[in-house]
Amino acid sequence: MELDETDYKILEILRRDARTPFTEVGRDLRISDATVHVRVNKMTDEGIIKKYTIVVDEEALGRKVRGFALINVNPGSLEEVANQLVENERVSAVYEIHGPNDLIVKVEEGGLDEMRDLMLKVREIPNVATTELITVFKVWKEKNV
Repeated sequence: MELDETDYKILEILRRDARTPFTEVGRDLRISDATVHVRVNKMTDEGIIKKYTIVVDEEALGRKVRGFALINVNPGSLEEVANQLVENERVSAVYEIHGPNDLIVKVEEGGLDEMRDLMLKVREIPNVATTELITVFKVWKEKNV
């Protein structure tokens, strides 16, 4: 599917707030809400729009410490380790990278004790060779994923 300027504008509005009514999107773009509906359905069917989600204030939920774990795994074990991390509900995101590390894992916890506990559990995963934690002090910008 080839997107046009209107499609990109619809996506921009929905990225800011996925709950924006199609009537409001249409009014802002000077098109009918039916046109918005058809275009959004087409982008969804084509896999351009993958899901609708919410952004949660993690601190309000008690997750005050954020970090990124840099993980190296033993050769041939990347998928196995990544799948175990994906299953861990305390892990927010798992990214495969290529360079000095194999994986970057986003983690959020209530405090340093919980973060330490999580990292110790990550180290216990079979075939995890090394870990390093980068703690986030302040978030300047974070786009919705």
